[in-house]
Amino acid sequence: MSDTFLLGAGFSKAICKTMPTMKELFGFMEPLIGQADGFSREAYEYASGNVETLLSYYAIPNPHDDSIEQLRKQRVTALIELGIGELLRVRENEGAQQGLNHNAEELLVKWHEDRSHILTTNYDTLVERVASKDIFPMASGAKGSLSYTDLYPIPVTDAFSRDGGAALSSSYPDTFSLYKLHGSTTWYKSTIELTSDPIYGMSHDHTSDARNRKFVADKRRFIIPPVYDKSSLLNHESIRNLWWQAKNYALQRADNVYAIGYSLPGTDAAIQTLLWEGSRSEGSATARRKKLYVVDVDIEAYQRYREKLGNYYEVSDRYAGYSDAFDVFVGECVGEL
Repeated sequence: MSDTFLLGAGFSKAICKTMPTMKELFGFMEPLIGQADGFSREAYEYASGNVETLLSYYAIPNPHDDSIEQLRKQRVTALIELGIGELLRVRENEGAQQGLNHNAEELLVKWHEDRSHILTTNYDTLVERVASKDIFPMASGAKGSLSYTDLYPIPVTDAFSRDGGAALSSSYPDTFSLYKLHGSTTWYKSTIELTSDPIYGMSHDHTSDARNRKFVADKRRFIIPPVYDKSSLLNHESIRNLWWQAKNYALQRADNVYAIGYSLPGTDAAIQTLLWEGSRSEGSATARRKKLYVVDVDIEAYQRYREKLGNYYEVSDRYAGYSDAFDVFVGECVGEL
């Protein structure tokens, strides 16, 4: 049996209580007003507390914008990306000091044993942080940790190699695959919008050291901001390849899909389309419907899945509507997956 998991903000909140909500994220952006030409209070107030509206205004070019206005908006978008990345990094570190949900370790070990496919819309590195613990059974019989380079289905170049430093060495053990569909706070790309330049990465523990800033000082974080239409921002060759693998390997070959803390917002048409296209088994347009389990504290998330994807998946609310939905899911299913 092959199982694929789709993670959203609710997953991060379940294992790290300090992670911000979208409402908190919007409030965090207010002090950035005026720090870049074009980031105006008028636009902030126009968004009315909605992060997607604010970032859509800046990240997606409007046909009436002249070249100067486009450059202003690109600068604001880069500033907001930097702010999002720093906020998540700080909250992650705070959460790690307080202690992450131990059920995350059990789930990741199961993913490792089953070689699962993990799709995530999150920018944070909580999965990588748990993966760095010495809890995973290795071929030698001992338990070891996983490097972030072991997890990604696309090449991410170690940023230290840019200065002649030793790149991270890894035996690349067979483990789960982590598809970071919207990028990561520890991925970096060229400040110029190129589609084939390398994606550089650091481990979560290296990004906290200011001395390592020089390795990515001329780069910008590679995150796809939460906007209404992400298609125009998903042009990098490696990201397009990541999405292709997500459809053809992670979803079409899956028997069951578990959506953990991803509420299927109407603003994310790209993920909804990916789930629809991935609902068909490989090589067949008429295969049986896969089971899709919604793991979410909000029962309305289940209702959205059923409304939008009920014709393509057998949607289950078995783990929806509980305040401790994630813990209930892990406790009941981790030994059965």
